Amino acid sequence: MPPDTPYIGLEHMPRKCIALDSAGTAAGLESGKFWFERNDVLFGKLRPYFHKVGLAPFRGVCSTDILVLRPTEPKWLGFVAMHASSDELISYTTQLSNGARMPRTSWHDVAAFRVAIPSDDIANAFNDLVSPLFQRIYANIATAKLLAEVRDTLLPRLINGKLRLPECKEELREMIA
Repeated sequence: MPPDTPYIGLEHMPRKCIALDSAGTAAGLESGKFWFERNDVLFGKLRPYFHKVGLAPFRGVCSTDILVLRPTEPKWLGFVAMHASSDELISYTTQLSNGARMPRTSWHDVAAFRVAIPSDDIANAFNDLVSPLFQRIYANIATAKLLAEVRDTLLPRLINGKLRLPECKEELREMIA
């Protein structure tokens, strides 16, 4: 796998937030990994009570301590993402997790959780409702990364006096355009 392949580990997943705005790269990784695609739901199975569930904003690889959930059809994405992130599923998997120091849940436990499946019409309507929110999350992640790059580029030059504020404004306009 190319070393610049995006990598998500549990350390990149915030608690109780489906926005995955942090990632590393596969450079130097030696253990097994799982591939995931954009719009897959990543479920942290190590210490499930940490509530680490996120929506993949890109294609990449993840730790084997993360389950990759992929809806069978696009209309189910909203349902799967919100169900996987629900307090009820987190509580259920926490109760069934094994291990004293590093409890883990399993796909078997996640899949065994009973849930009412909505009709196709309701699934479509719900997905139509949440899809723009997911797209907004992705757009906000991209904007935050751009702003961090701009900050990291301009701030050292401003501090060292190599760039003055009027020049900075012009450079910023060019970077964003």
